[in-house]
Amino acid sequence: MRISISILCCLFNFSLFGQITVSGIIKDAKTKESIPYVNIGIMNKKKGTVSNENGGFTLEIPSELIKDTIKISSIGYESKIFIAKDFITKLKENQVVELSEKATALNEVTVTNKKLKEKVLGNKTKSKMMRGGFRNAELGNELGIKIKVKKNPTHIKKFHANITSNTGEKMKFRLNLYDIKNGLPNKRITNENIIFNIDAQEGAFILNLSDYDIVVEDDFFLTVELIKNEENKESEVFFSAGFLGNATISRLTSQAEWEKLGSIGIGFSVTAEY
Repeated sequence: MRISISILCCLFNFSLFGQITVSGIIKDAKTKESIPYVNIGIMNKKKGTVSNENGGFTLEIPSELIKDTIKISSIGYESKIFIAKDFITKLKENQVVELSEKATALNEVTVTNKKLKEKVLGNKTKSKMMRGGFRNAELGNELGIKIKVKKNPTHIKKFHANITSNTGEKMKFRLNLYDIKNGLPNKRITNENIIFNIDAQEGAFILNLSDYDIVVEDDFFLTVELIKNEENKESEVFFSAGFLGNATISRLTSQAEWEKLGSIGIGFSVTAEY
C-alpha cells in the first residue's frame, strides 16, 4: 500500500523587499486529511518552517535564493526536492506535490531472559548558571547533542532534561534521533513522530519513550525541535547546560545547515538498556 501527501497552494505574494511568500496546506493525497509538522525549507539556508497541526504552512523565499533547493520531508515518507523558482511556479498553478510512503524495515526483536543493564547516556547537568534553549525561535529550530552508545544493540527508554525556565506552555516540540555523517546529524532514525509539550516551570523533565521501541546500534544525535510556537514569540523554554560533556549542535530552522556551538553542552540525556 502506498500513501502520498499533497501540498495544495492557496496563496502566493511578492513582497516589496525582494522575497516571495507562499502559503498552502499539506494533505494526504488519498485520505485528504491534513498532515501536521512537515519540514519545509531551503536547504542549508536559514529559511524554513514546519506545517501546523492543520497542515498549513507559510514560507518566505528571498529573491536571491530562487535558484536554491527546497526540501520537503516528513517522517515515514520519501523526501522531495525542488528548485525554488519551480516550486513557486507549481504553487502558483495550484499543482499537487506528492510524497510517497517510505518502506521501513522493522527492527529485529531478540527475546532473552538476560537482565539488561540500565545506564544514563549524555549530558546530565542540572546547572542554573548556564543554559540553552528556545527564545524568539523559528519553527524547525533544533538543538541537541551526540549520544555515545556503549553496546550494540541499545534500547532507548527515556529522555531527560532539566528545565531552568519555561514561559512557553503552548510551545510544542519533537524529539528527533539522527544517524551521523561527517560528524553531524544525517538521517532521522525514528519511524514515528515523538511530539511533546513541556509543562514544568523548572526542574527535572522526563519523557517516557518505551512505547516507541527505539533500538540503536551506533552513536547518534538526539535533538529537540520546535514545531509549534505561540503567537507571542517572546515565550521561551531553557534547559540546563554546562562545559563538560558533549557539545551542542543546532540549526536555525527546517533544512538549514547544522552548526556546532562551541564547547557548551546542552543538558540532554537518555536512559538506555543494553
